[in-house]
Amino acid sequence: VDVDANSFTSQELKKALAKMKENEKAERKVSFLFLKQCTVRKKFRPIEQLKEEFEKLNMKMETDYEIMVKLISKFNSSASTLDEKVAALYDLEYYVHQV
Repeated sequence: VDVDANSFTSQELKKALAKMKENEKAERKVSFLFLKQCTVRKKFRPIEQLKEEFEKLNMKMETDYEIMVKLISKFNSSASTLDEKVAALYDLEYYVHQV
């Protein structure tokens, strides 16, 4: 038995090599996910930026949620006519179906 602190058994070396390979695989996976995320970010712009650009064009961009809240408010409003309430329900049905 070699008691020198600078020498290792073959089993210890094999375990260390296996850990190195696992770490390398994990690093490659992290690198791939980061690269994929960067690619997606290059293709798509954030919604805040899109909203700003639409406002510059005098167009208001609303999310489905915002539209659904308006439709529910219109339906619950006592100032709305029966036809407006029915139209709000039909429009709301369309958005709820998408969800």
